[in-house]
Amino acid sequence: MLTALHYIADGLWILAMALIASTSRGALKRVPAGVRMPMWGGVRLARNLALGIMFGAPLLIGLGLSAMSSAGGLDAQGGVILFLVRVTLAGLFAVVCLTWLRGSLRTLEDEGAVSA
Repeated sequence: MLTALHYIADGLWILAMALIASTSRGALKRVPAGVRMPMWGGVRLARNLALGIMFGAPLLIGLGLSAMSSAGGLDAQGGVILFLVRVTLAGLFAVVCLTWLRGSLRTLEDEGAVSA
């Protein structure tokens, strides 16, 4: 059962990462190279760095959780809890990234840096 949960969580994480990657790629095409994208707290980062962080952080966390899940040594209860954490974080990262990207692009459109 734990093996099936591991594969299901991996699949959902891959789905979330594909969603983040495809929207980030679309933003990469829309935002000019010299534009600094707004992050949280008023900080602005270069386009490539901002999109890289928004893709890289979930990727590294997902790989770490996947390694924990496949390392073994978990009882049934621990395996189910780790499955639920992985599934929840995959969806949460996708929602946070898409929300940030929508707000960031809207801000850049209002400033005239990106065309609608």
